[in-house]
Amino acid sequence: MTPLFVCHANASRSMLAAYLYQRLCGAQALSAGVCVGELPAPTSVALLARWGIDASAHRPTQLTRSLCDRADALFVMGPHYIRRVLMDYGGDLADKTYLFADPFTKPSGLDNGEYQVNDPGFDPRPIWQIVPDYAWMREQVLAIRLAMLGQSPRRLIPSAEYLDVLSSVEPV
Repeated sequence: MTPLFVCHANASRSMLAAYLYQRLCGAQALSAGVCVGELPAPTSVALLARWGIDASAHRPTQLTRSLCDRADALFVMGPHYIRRVLMDYGGDLADKTYLFADPFTKPSGLDNGEYQVNDPGFDPRPIWQIVPDYAWMREQVLAIRLAMLGQSPRRLIPSAEYLDVLSSVEPV
C-alpha cells in the first residue's frame, strides 16, 4: 500500500509526511505538489533532521495523473487540494483521496480553515520551537499506515463521501 502525500509545492508539508512515513513505517511513500516548488523549505529539512531524517537531497515533484494512479491513496494537506486534484486529474480519484489532517472523520463543514495543515516553511520561529507543533504528523502517518493495512478500528473516509461539502471550497 503506497500513499501519495500532496500539498502546494511539495517543498514542505507533503515532503514531511512522505519522509516520516518512509522512516516510521518502513514502507514506500510518494509526495508531490500541485504547483511544484524549486527546493525544499529549509525549515522542513531542519524539522526532519531533528527527527534523524536526511531530506537534503529532496527535489519537489509535480503532481501528475500517472503519479496518482501509482498510489493506493492520496492524502492532501487541505480541502482546496482535494478540489484541485479532482478537477485537474479526475473525479474518479475521490474514492481514494483523503484529508491528511483527519482522514477518519467525515467533515460537516469546511468554512473556517478546518482540516488545513499549516506549512512550517512559513513559520519564522526557531526550529526548536516548531518541532513540538509538528510532532502530531508522526502519529498521523502511523495511524494512516495502520488504516491502509486494515489494522485500525478507524476507517479512512474518502472525499467521495463528502463531495457536497467540498463544493463550497475553492481549489488552489
